[in-house]
Amino acid sequence: MDFLFLLLIKHAIVDLGMQTHLVDINKSKYLGNGHIHYMQHGIGTIVIAGLFLPAASVFLCVLVDYVLHWHIDFSKHRINRFFNIEARTAKWWWGNTIDQCLHFTTYYWIVVYFSEKSLLTCLEYILHSFRLLFQ
Repeated sequence: MDFLFLLLIKHAIVDLGMQTHLVDINKSKYLGNGHIHYMQHGIGTIVIAGLFLPAASVFLCVLVDYVLHWHIDFSKHRINRFFNIEARTAKWWWGNTIDQCLHFTTYYWIVVYFSEKSLLTCLEYILHSFRLLFQ
């Protein structure tokens, strides 16, 4: 439970606090400067996961957090642009709600699959998931 709590605190600090200091970040560009923000999440996850997990598991947690945060934020910004959703409207707030729920689900998944199961079980699950995706 401490692992999940600290990941959520890290998320709030990076997503709400640190992000306010980033200028001209464009998350709707796939390989743009939004990666500065995603790297901040990755670095925070290194610190938190390093308190609870062995190094190999920490690396996988960081990879999962970085890649999923990137794609969740990228998708939200592309959807906002595609549907011309203006900031601080009801649709914008609902988009942010879904965005945060997806981030929280990411942290839940990280805690469940990396702290309660062995690294080998996690890798087997990930490989099995990829096999199902590409059948």
